[in-house]
Amino acid sequence: MRSLMSVAAFAMILHAGAALAAGPPIIDMHLHAFRLEFAAGALVCTNDQDTTIPPIDPKAEFDPSHIMACPHPVKAPDTDAQLMRESLAQLEKYNIRRAVTSGEEVLAWRQAAPDRIIPAIAFGMSKPVSVAELRRLHARGDLAVLAEVSTQYRGVPASDPRYEPFFAFAEAMDIPVGIHLGEGPPAAGRFPGYETYRAALTTPFQLEAVLRRHPRLRIYAMHYGSPLVDEMIAMMFSYPNLYVDISCNDWLTPRAKFHGDLKRMVDAGFAQRIMWGSDQMIWPDVIGPAIESVERAAFLTQVQKRDIFYNNAARFLRLSDAQIAADHAP
Repeated sequence: MRSLMSVAAFAMILHAGAALAAGPPIIDMHLHAFRLEFAAGALVCTNDQDTTIPPIDPKAEFDPSHIMACPHPVKAPDTDAQLMRESLAQLEKYNIRRAVTSGEEVLAWRQAAPDRIIPAIAFGMSKPVSVAELRRLHARGDLAVLAEVSTQYRGVPASDPRYEPFFAFAEAMDIPVGIHLGEGPPAAGRFPGYETYRAALTTPFQLEAVLRRHPRLRIYAMHYGSPLVDEMIAMMFSYPNLYVDISCNDWLTPRAKFHGDLKRMVDAGFAQRIMWGSDQMIWPDVIGPAIESVERAAFLTQVQKRDIFYNNAARFLRLSDAQIAADHAP
């Protein structure tokens, strides 16, 4: 465990050594403060280079290192302290002023960067959390967003009655909700620890019952239900309180595919309900490619890029004029 003194000291160093902001402010709607555990040094590919997802012989022993191949993979840090330090440095580098953050280390990260980290708590995970516990966390200021809702990883639709009290709580307390709808890790059907993940539960249509019961709920579909973009467009057309984020797809999905998805949603008229996110898990260096994927989308106007990077999330989170002004200050 890090001491409060060490976290505070790191925060002072981060502030004192911060470089000038790279550009206009960004809000990250999907960041994780995970522990590395067995994943220290793990490699991942990003979509700023040619990446292939080769076939796997079902008779061969499953080897996660063979799932993706690229010339220059990104390496995870070796320690939890390094992961936090490098992640917060990336937020500073790219002028990410606020980040909705969940994970085991979220309180430590928030102590180190209290003005940037928006605390989020998940439900639908294998480790259950009660509504009563969420209520306590919210009352003491340690819960601002319910995310990442991981019912898809449990193999259960969001409309299952067991989750109704959580959505009711979020609506009553006006707490935003972010739910995972989309791809899991590549080869999730074979990946150890993901035995209950179901690709079929990518469907955005499972949200219809939730939105019918809770018309005042602020909710966003993480990963925009990729690759079921048409279904997501249908849901967004019918439910104007439904937003999406583009996290992980903006750095892991092949860029041509990501740009095709993003253009379809923008062309359908939803440029003001698309929010940027990194889904940075244990690889801080993926944040740069995730930003670049949007910056290099030639079909987006500068206004649309600013909406995706900041304005849509500021509206969704109901940031005050003072908060927005502070984010835009030098």
